[in-house]
Amino acid sequence: MTITHYKRAAGLFYSRDEAEAAVRGLKQAGYDMDQVSVIAKDADKIGGHDTTDHAGNKADEGAAAGALTGGALGGITGLLVGLGTLAIPGIGPILLAGAEATAIATTLAGAGIGAAAGGLIGALVGLGIPEEKAKIYSDRVGGGSFLVMVTGTGYEIDRAATIMRQNGVEEFDIYDMPGTQATTVDRVDEDIRTRTDVDDNEKIRLYEERLMVNKQRGKAGEVAIGKRVETQTAEVAVPIERERVVVERRDVAAGTVVNPGDANFAGGEVARVDVFEETADVKKQAFVREEVSVRKEVESETVTASETVRREELDVEADGDVIQR
Repeated sequence: MTITHYKRAAGLFYSRDEAEAAVRGLKQAGYDMDQVSVIAKDADKIGGHDTTDHAGNKADEGAAAGALTGGALGGITGLLVGLGTLAIPGIGPILLAGAEATAIATTLAGAGIGAAAGGLIGALVGLGIPEEKAKIYSDRVGGGSFLVMVTGTGYEIDRAATIMRQNGVEEFDIYDMPGTQATTVDRVDEDIRTRTDVDDNEKIRLYEERLMVNKQRGKAGEVAIGKRVETQTAEVAVPIERERVVVERRDVAAGTVVNPGDANFAGGEVARVDVFEETADVKKQAFVREEVSVRKEVESETVTASETVRREELDVEADGDVIQR
């Protein structure tokens, strides 16, 4: 008896190229595209058609617009089955590609545009996604991100998780699918030696480790920029003038007669002369000597991080003929 549990993986991709690469990776890995759904905010037009004209259409009505590709989902619409468009108040027109996403569009459109307000969150909650995470998905889709969902068995979801992480998925998580029960299959012959098929949980899985690198931004240091005042004695040559009194005496020829009234004999001070000189009056004035600008530059370099990883290889020892593929 084999028990199979079904789960749902969901995560966001920032760009259409990342989302399309993830969907293509799932298809190349053998996933049925019925298992994959994409929800994205619609561009103004898809292949020349106004999506607002199709707001509220069901899957069959939206398929015509989706067949033209281009627009928000690009080549993804060629990989997935069905395409629906729906106007969500507060978000605008959204595209839903894939069987499950188109079913959401059909359900919400049938409920009417009024009921669709916040309906994307409710629809995601109905798929088993917690309300807090459903709000994140809804907000990010409104901001232009791409929500990709995959349904399948636990093993399929594990493989899908690897593919989605390789293509840059964000806010990724795995959820139980509500309303589903584990299926059991009875086998008449459980002896693997007599069977040509191998059940999923009986397969031998070889594991390998891969390096997953994240970057963290941390403070590497700091630079403090300050000013200091230096003093020095400055000298400047200032020419000045100073007055001095020159007293010259010369002899007068003897016998020169003066009038009696002109001969004024007196003692004491007979003359006063003011003498002036210049002094240097030094004042200081501040000028801008230099300007300094401060900025940061980002230098890029590639560093090599190494870690020991393990990888399992298959060893086959056989006495008879073994075909290895």
